[in-house]
Amino acid sequence: MIKGYVLVFTTSSAFESEAILKDLGITIKLVPTPREFSSDCGIAVYFECDSKDIITNALDGAKIEYEIKESKNEK
Repeated sequence: MIKGYVLVFTTSSAFESEAILKDLGITIKLVPTPREFSSDCGIAVYFECDSKDIITNALDGAKIEYEIKESKNEK
C-alpha cells in the first residue's frame, strides 16, 4: 500500500483531484499541505492506494498540474 500526498497548485485543482480519485475508489482525504512540502496551494490530497500509476494516469488525463510525494510516516 502506497501512502502519500498529491500536491496541486490551485484550490480548484485540489477539489477536482479529489472528485476524480474518489470516483476511482481510491482512499483520499483533503488535508492542509504538510509543512515539509512546498506548494502554491495550501490544500493537498492525502491518498492510500496500491499503485501511483492509477493516480498519475487519472490526473494526467484531466490535465491537472500536480506533484506526488510519498509519505515516509504512517498517518
